[in-house]
Amino acid sequence: MPPPPGEKKKKKGRKPAHQNVFAFRHNPKSKLTEKILASPNEGVCKKCYDKIEWRKQYRKYKPLSQPARCNLCKKRNIKA
Repeated sequence: MPPPPGEKKKKKGRKPAHQNVFAFRHNPKSKLTEKILASPNEGVCKKCYDKIEWRKQYRKYKPLSQPARCNLCKKRNIKA
């Protein structure tokens, strides 16, 4: 429901206090990191490839137990 006339909308957050100065660095000697970086990333479309690579770089990636589905080509061929 829109606010009544004369009443201002409230902002839902605030801007960040500090800008990032350096990129994220994960622990390079971790066994999980070695496993993630060694996993192949092939047989996917360009968009999915970039997404997986970003997740590997920022340690957001979790190894899959089953092949996942590509959003563009709708095939279950994402194994990385």
